[in-house]
Amino acid sequence: MMKKTIVGLAVAGAALVGASPAFAAFESYSPGGKVGSWTQKNDTQVAVMLHSARDIGFANYYRTTDPDSYYTLWNKGGPGTITYSGIGGRVTDLRTCTWVKDNDDECSRWEIRG
Repeated sequence: MMKKTIVGLAVAGAALVGASPAFAAFESYSPGGKVGSWTQKNDTQVAVMLHSARDIGFANYYRTTDPDSYYTLWNKGGPGTITYSGIGGRVTDLRTCTWVKDNDDECSRWEIRG
């Protein structure tokens, strides 16, 4: 039993090292998962994907180049479509929203890398 535990811990430790945040993209999903967003190209570009046919979605994000203002990337293209931001400073904060007409948008919490 002790041998299996040690092997299991070694495998779990190796998995954690492989999932280091220095190499992982940000990911964010609106409540209910209708819209998803993520960073790519070493956190210098944002992508927004719609998962639902009737929704419009967007991502808000901050960059190192302008830390006092957030950017908004919209996707109005229908289910399965992806929109991409331009490449810029590293993204430090990201949230994803489903647009709600004449109401408060449904947004995720901010994912913060700093």
